[in-house]
Amino acid sequence: MTPRASIIERVLSIGIVLIFDVTAALAADFTTPAERAQYQRTATYDETVDYFQRLEKASGWVKLTQFGTSPQGRALNLVIVSSDKAFTPEKARKTGKVILLVQNSIHAGEVDGTDASMALVRDIAVTKERATLLDSVILLIIPIFNVDGHENTARFTRPNQDGPENAGFRATAQLLNLNRDYLKADTPEMRAWLAMWHQWMPDFFVDDHISDGADWQYTVCYTVPVHPNAPESIREWTRTIYDPDVKGQVERAGYKTFPYAFLRGGNLQAGVSTYVDSPRLSTGYTILWNRPGVLIEMHSLKDFRTRVLGNYAMLAATLDNLNHNATSLKRAIAQADSQTAAGLTDAYPLSFRPDGDSVMVDFAGYEYDTLHSDATDGRYPRYRHDKPRTWRIPYFGTFKPRVTVVPPRAYLIPCEWNEQIDRLHLHGIHLDSLTGPLTAKVERYYLDSLKWSPAPYENHIQPRYRAVVHETTMTFPSGTVIVDLHQPGAKVAIQALEPQGSDSWVAWGLWNTIFERKEYIEDYVIDPLADSMLTADPKLKADFDSRLKSDTTFAKSVDARRQFFYERSRFAETQVNWYPVARLLDSIPVVTPINVR
Repeated sequence: MTPRASIIERVLSIGIVLIFDVTAALAADFTTPAERAQYQRTATYDETVDYFQRLEKASGWVKLTQFGTSPQGRALNLVIVSSDKAFTPEKARKTGKVILLVQNSIHAGEVDGTDASMALVRDIAVTKERATLLDSVILLIIPIFNVDGHENTARFTRPNQDGPENAGFRATAQLLNLNRDYLKADTPEMRAWLAMWHQWMPDFFVDDHISDGADWQYTVCYTVPVHPNAPESIREWTRTIYDPDVKGQVERAGYKTFPYAFLRGGNLQAGVSTYVDSPRLSTGYTILWNRPGVLIEMHSLKDFRTRVLGNYAMLAATLDNLNHNATSLKRAIAQADSQTAAGLTDAYPLSFRPDGDSVMVDFAGYEYDTLHSDATDGRYPRYRHDKPRTWRIPYFGTFKPRVTVVPPRAYLIPCEWNEQIDRLHLHGIHLDSLTGPLTAKVERYYLDSLKWSPAPYENHIQPRYRAVVHETTMTFPSGTVIVDLHQPGAKVAIQALEPQGSDSWVAWGLWNTIFERKEYIEDYVIDPLADSMLTADPKLKADFDSRLKSDTTFAKSVDARRQFFYERSRFAETQVNWYPVARLLDSIPVVTPINVR
């Protein structure tokens, strides 16, 4: 070896050491709060904001922005990570890269993704150990969605979860569950989220959670859009390109994975089943926009460190997959968007049920004993972690439609229902209005067999009813709102406005006044009127006598009998129980766009 070569080698060696030293120093400077606490605690809201502010100062690839404010006045933060410094939706779209949105802590206390995201952005944008994960992706991160709930900490709020010690509370400051609010959009947090979603319209979505339930060996459980609520192009892309690759990467990183599932009847031998996300849920909503979403459910009984690192592995694998498959993902989305905008003519599924089919799978669980509680007289499992066992059990993971509807050409909504119309605006639905009167053949729903939920759910008293369709010809005045279903948001409008859907706005209780009678009739008016109606109308008398014989409760109730005659009198209110949204079956007339309020 020549002296010159020896000097060069020494210089290179020193340079490499310096590079490693700088990288190590950067990593040390950006130890996350969870890492610093040896994974005993998660980052507080202020620590989280401070950490991303420091990342922003350290890297030109990071931008911390706000997209709203919580009821208690905390900022809802959005972190943008882009090697192109494309920090606006317009600039991001011009890059042609995949836009990935990762959402954390929608259920405060389920914080693994928050801490994993902090470490991931550090490793991408500061130490640059994973800088290539931005080659074809722009990363958006909501560090904490339920910011008020995140700060509502108590040592014993999460009894089914192994750490951290300062986990927050599941609901918001208004005691609402954000992951039931996507379609009805009651909360200020969700309304801000919807505005952000439509500004960016990400290509892919990840929602980080922690699961409860039975104990098993799996660290990472997740759902992906492979069910029939997703368009076929998205399902095919997920089945063949995303799922097998990401699953393989995460398991090679040392974390066992399984589809997010539940025990059937609490019995492992009976098998496990999954479900189809409804539009009230995050991934059930995003797929309405033809955007694939992955629900990550870290296993609550694994320790906090294991969960955070497993969540990190899942996020990194997703980024890697999207980098290598950006073109095919965008092609699948474009195909689904084109089909939606052209008009949905086939029967559209509003809800699903298991089809009864199953496949046998190997399931990594534990031996368990079934014990008895003297206090509750219940029986419960005690899992034997010293005895892992692979069970051969049935997996129920396929579905068929429970309720379907053939979409109309458009919906007609009287302009006085402004609160519901405003919610359509929030969802980015394009609306028009009639420029003049319209007489048209339409379908309307009569909602009968009404029953009410015995208690409020998410602050709503929900009606249950039977929806009976009636075809009629009606005249609609100028200003009536038209929801043209030849638009990207057609599936959102259908789910919100078709009353048979479990998450429709009328099913949520957002149209309860249509079930209320506003006028009244005194006994001294209805009683003699009823007598005269029986005398004058033999068919009415036959119907009444039949009801008396078949329904003893009715026969014994003076009020019910009076109601029977009132509903058949000339004084009955004709609008009660009639759903005010009409289904237009013919072509759309001349309209004018409605400006967003």
